[in-house]
Amino acid sequence: MTKDDDYELDNSGNRVLIGLSAAETAEFFRLDEIITKSGPPPIDAGEWVRAEDRRWLELYEKHESARRPFLKSSKTMH
Repeated sequence: MTKDDDYELDNSGNRVLIGLSAAETAEFFRLDEIITKSGPPPIDAGEWVRAEDRRWLELYEKHESARRPFLKSSKTMH
């Protein structure tokens, strides 16, 4: 995720993934790097067996659920 539409500034001025805190954003990218190095992602949710896979998916879903309404309401073009 590197699109500008994925980010917002938090109250402290940190660039964070929409819906995530600064700590969660850092955790997401740390887990993303670990998962990327370990091979292709699982195909279905039942295959997300490692703790880091499940946590990454939890953060991703939290971000996506917050991002969709944010984008609809902002109607910005980049």
